[in-house]
Amino acid sequence: MNEFKTTYPDNNYTVHVGHEIFNEVMERYTSEYNDVFYIVDETVYANFKDGQLHGIEDPILIDSGESSKSFDSFINLTERLLEKGIKRSSLIVVIGGGAAGDAGGFASAVTLRGVDFIQVPTTILAHDSAIGGKTAINSVHGKNLIGAFHRPVGVVYDLEFLNTLPKSEILSGYGEVFKHALLNSEDAVHKLMRQTSEGLSIEAIEESIIDGIKTKMKYVSQDEFESGSRKFLNLGHTLGHAIEYRYKIPHGHAIILGLYAMMYISNETAESNIFDLQKFHEYFSVLEYPVGLLSEMDIDEMIGLMRHDKKNTRNEAIGFVLVNESFSPYFTELNINALENYLSGIKESI
Repeated sequence: MNEFKTTYPDNNYTVHVGHEIFNEVMERYTSEYNDVFYIVDETVYANFKDGQLHGIEDPILIDSGESSKSFDSFINLTERLLEKGIKRSSLIVVIGGGAAGDAGGFASAVTLRGVDFIQVPTTILAHDSAIGGKTAINSVHGKNLIGAFHRPVGVVYDLEFLNTLPKSEILSGYGEVFKHALLNSEDAVHKLMRQTSEGLSIEAIEESIIDGIKTKMKYVSQDEFESGSRKFLNLGHTLGHAIEYRYKIPHGHAIILGLYAMMYISNETAESNIFDLQKFHEYFSVLEYPVGLLSEMDIDEMIGLMRHDKKNTRNEAIGFVLVNESFSPYFTELNINALENYLSGIKESI
């Protein structure tokens, strides 16, 4: 088992990663609380109620996917917790993918003004979202616009949960794995592309998943509330979230498209071929990401959605994370006219 601890000034927590570790690690945590409430993605529960989750009685089941992050679903979740008699001294354990973690984490943050919780991510995608204390639900105006920072007391990432993931979930999770490689180094990107040249598999990317956890922990420990370097974790997400919201495609698929757009804009801004766009276009297409959607996007619609991004500080500009010629991420603000030109260029490049 791998164990990584955050490096905040105080109130640190441990991320546990390994195979078949769920019950062993959970026993350590739950023994310290009188009451434990389990919020479980219904698909995960169906797959593992006779396996890793056999000891859980009367869990609160929530919808799989983004529907669990609607306002109505969230209110129902908090009311269920209160109906069951939750106390501020209780523990909430959230088991599921990124959406379940976001909704369950936010419920933990606001129910009784804050209850301890543990994240148990069950998808590749959630290796990213389970770490860092960001919790949120969606608004009619966009993704993750209603939320709070609320650190878990622990994260238990049992890799056995990944064995039932369909191909679409592996593809979606890989979007964040690839983003972390981009944040690490150019060598990390090339290594990951070589490891997946014959297709994606859990075995091929397991090492990179663990590397991604370390990357995420580094940034969130340095900058918990996203005032500086933590913004770099939004690489590919500004346009990616807009695409995800508009086209209703899986998160990681949209992030790959956002990363391709980031590469194009980085090249244009630096007036240098930092990224070989043709190579990445071919690579993403071979892995069956819907890169062609970029040629269909309505520029005004995308800009309207991106205006709601939480990184924005001015109405006439949109915040973007790009990569410079030294292959280091940086945050900048692109004025609307320039962004319109970049999006037009992206459409023509597909």
